[in-house]
Amino acid sequence: MFIFSRGFTLFIALLSSLLLTAQSCQFHGHGLNLSSIDYPSMIADNVATRSLRRREISSTRVTLHNVRVFDGSTLLSPSTVVIDRGFIGRPCTACEACPPTESYDAKGMTLLPGLIDSHAHPANVSSLVNMTRFGITTAVNAFCPVPEFCTSLTNHTGLTSLIMASFFATSPGSEHAKMVGPSFDNLLIDNTTEVPSFVARQIAQGADFIKVIGSAPLPGLSQDEQIDLVITSHKGGKQVVLHTSSYASYEQGLIAGVDQIHHSTLDFPVDDRLLKMFKARDIVVCPTLTMMRAIVQQDPSMNGSFSSAAETVTRLHKARVPIIVGTDANLQPTMPAMVMYGSSLHDELENLVAAGLTPVEALNAATVLPAKYFRLADRGSIKEGMRADLLLVDGDPTTDIAVTRKIVKVWVGGIEFDE
Repeated sequence: MFIFSRGFTLFIALLSSLLLTAQSCQFHGHGLNLSSIDYPSMIADNVATRSLRRREISSTRVTLHNVRVFDGSTLLSPSTVVIDRGFIGRPCTACEACPPTESYDAKGMTLLPGLIDSHAHPANVSSLVNMTRFGITTAVNAFCPVPEFCTSLTNHTGLTSLIMASFFATSPGSEHAKMVGPSFDNLLIDNTTEVPSFVARQIAQGADFIKVIGSAPLPGLSQDEQIDLVITSHKGGKQVVLHTSSYASYEQGLIAGVDQIHHSTLDFPVDDRLLKMFKARDIVVCPTLTMMRAIVQQDPSMNGSFSSAAETVTRLHKARVPIIVGTDANLQPTMPAMVMYGSSLHDELENLVAAGLTPVEALNAATVLPAKYFRLADRGSIKEGMRADLLLVDGDPTTDIAVTRKIVKVWVGGIEFDE
């Protein structure tokens, strides 16, 4: 009886994946064709806005007094933190002549490292403004269709800085390939011989990591092609990030040796079989529960459930699989669901706590852990010499995660956000 039940469960999981894999990434949607998007105009607008609102880092030090620093595990006793030309500086000693400084009494409020959204899709400068307003100082731009477009969203001083994904790795005939028009179909991978050129091109165009779309059981990259993609990307010094919301594609990615998996499973929760595979590899998961909930709410009749996604996070957490915060934020009406920029990260923190993480673990999932797994050595914690990406909140988020919404001040690279 157990054998029959197990086989039937896997069969249903495969059927469910036909729909869920296509819905797992927000840039897939009915009627969307990349070739129809006016990227030159979007690029021009972003570049023009960058020039108009450019801000310089002040040479005047900012000294925060009576502030409680979150050190990754606890809130420290009230102390002093210095922002010095974009970085965390050293407070002056009693015997030193201090340079000019602007002082601020934090009155015992909590200073957090700037939050990191590990999966978002900003479209313009307004997207960056909204993320910054909610304390997101770094975000991962999880899809880069046109390198010039992605570059136009970078170097906006005082606003959320971005890490760039590659174009998605998939094959002709896949669900995601349907959104690719004539301008992009040369980026699809037909067989293993095309993997090296795809990876080399993405690296040359500035991708910080290689994005691959889960395909099991849909048409897409085969298991061997995914393995080759991982090997080739690692030789080029790049991580591979798998995007999927299906059990079967989780398994495929684990076999291939991907470095990260984004989205949780909507069809079936991970089980002991997959958890053993996780334990054999150092893989981090970005579940984007906020998007998973939004997809199910938008189409309650779909063959998937938010409870499966949440249970996957609970089981991964109990198995000590690293979890990082990502939202899949976008405002594209053709996508499976829209998720607000900025505020959704705080929704995600609360979703993770509901799934079993402690508030401290959720905070780490939005700060030090994404900094570690995206190899951002200059941020994610509050230490001398680190980037001054900071979030000041009124209350204790280590006991109540909702306190992260009580934002008082935000600094990005030492520049205070004031819009």
